[in-house]
Amino acid sequence: MMWRQAQAVGDTVVQALSPEALEVLQGLNDIGVPPAVPWTPQTLGWYVLLAVVLALGVWIALARHRNRMANRYRRDALEELAAIESALGAPAARAAALARIPPLLKRVALSVVSRAEAASLTGDAWLAFLDRAYGGNGFSSGPGRLLSDLAYVPLERLGNVSEQQSTELVELVGVWIRSHDLNVHTSAVFGAE
Repeated sequence: MMWRQAQAVGDTVVQALSPEALEVLQGLNDIGVPPAVPWTPQTLGWYVLLAVVLALGVWIALARHRNRMANRYRRDALEELAAIESALGAPAARAAALARIPPLLKRVALSVVSRAEAASLTGDAWLAFLDRAYGGNGFSSGPGRLLSDLAYVPLERLGNVSEQQSTELVELVGVWIRSHDLNVHTSAVFGAE
């Protein structure tokens, strides 16, 4: 309905114009609209840039995947450590939970270095190896000294370990699992023996 009104108004305006003005108006054309801008690149440089960006994206994704797979043992060990920590809350289960820590550390070490480098280490040599792997001294002169007792003392005697000692040990083991670097050449451990 509005269109009809607009057309009627337009017809009235056209009738009111002089013949010369009508002649000029009839010679006008609509405004030329340019074609739509295409979304596809028009030059070779954009295709090269797209290929480089895609290749870089694939490389980053593969590197992240390799890194994630390489550190899977850490995630698994931290999950097991969390289970051990939750078991430490129950006094009846504390001794059995503490006894699970030395084998956990040995398995983590064996996940990264050869069996010949870490499997036979015990006592102070094992604690020195652990310290060297994370750059601290928490195993040789800190709460990690408890590992020697945990590995060889009967479960009945592990009940004497205080809650504070077990908490400090679990924290140290967690730090070691997250931050150790066993790719460092460990022959210095054997040279010290």
